[in-house]
Amino acid sequence: MSQKSRTPVALGLTAVGLAVLSLAVLLYGAYIGVRDTHAHAVQDLGTGLPTDVLEAILTAATLEAMLPATLLVAGLLVCAGLALAGRDAGRAGLVWLCGVGSVVTLVQYANRGRLLSRWDFDVWIGLPAWAGALCVLVAMTALAGATVSLGTPAARQAFAATGIEQAGRTGPPAPLRAAVPRFAVGGALSLAGPVYINIDDLVDGDLTDLASPAGLIFLAGTGAIAVAAAGACSAAWVAGRGWPNGARIARIAGVLLLLLQVLSLYWATRTTATGLRLDFLDSDLELTGTLMLVTVVAGIAATLGGFAGLADPRSEQFLRPASRTLHQGSQSWPTADPRPADDPAPAGGYTVP
Repeated sequence: MSQKSRTPVALGLTAVGLAVLSLAVLLYGAYIGVRDTHAHAVQDLGTGLPTDVLEAILTAATLEAMLPATLLVAGLLVCAGLALAGRDAGRAGLVWLCGVGSVVTLVQYANRGRLLSRWDFDVWIGLPAWAGALCVLVAMTALAGATVSLGTPAARQAFAATGIEQAGRTGPPAPLRAAVPRFAVGGALSLAGPVYINIDDLVDGDLTDLASPAGLIFLAGTGAIAVAAAGACSAAWVAGRGWPNGARIARIAGVLLLLLQVLSLYWATRTTATGLRLDFLDSDLELTGTLMLVTVVAGIAATLGGFAGLADPRSEQFLRPASRTLHQGSQSWPTADPRPADDPAPAGGYTVP
């Protein structure tokens, strides 16, 4: 790996570290705010409430305020570790995680304000307002910089030094073939989350609730997830047949799927938090929300795996127009004729003039 190719990777990983640090400060501020809010609420409203109920309320508020951003930080750290180990899947995962991370960062800050606005306080709870705004600005700038740095051709080339040659293989490489089922699994798991909420109505055949505003949102969300997943799968399959534009379309559909999965993650978090608050009523929302969280997080991981398959150096080598013919069929890749360009030896009965 040349020094030139290492530079964007080093800059990108540095930006990821700066974003993680800023997000950690934001999370700490959210925790302090929720804890202090809970203390004031207990003082004002907690008379007569059991201790376990008060603790459940604190846990629910903390979960709602911190879980999505905490999962983002964990994902960034895991992908950064893979990138440091020389795995291109880590680089590709960072590109797309940093892209949606800006949305999570904004929601993290806005969600903290929404939680604290339920109470009428004359003082700012938690970190100073300027500190939170500065962390948001630094985190979003760092995430954008990491996306650009790690997505440059030089950064991709830095991970392409090994694993290109697969003599004797025919058709598209394994990473490109694997992108199709990964996008399919990501979409299926993302659909499983919202279905948990309406499973009783769907099993009983009572679909009247689906005509309500919440039901229409459920239908629109699940429909959009299905369309995005189907589009990503179809485009990735077409790319494997030798059409480079299929990979571009798969990435566009995959981004839509990933954004919808982030929304599902917040929905699952809210459901789990509500179940914790209503635990004393023997509500099953806690279990439902937990199942949603597990399936949505697994779906996001599968979708990132699909992106990694498209971005793998072997996939890019296969999709490069100069390295293969369209509808390559049974020809080996990455080149139709493996002989050196300066080899004058005849091939397949062809006579050199």
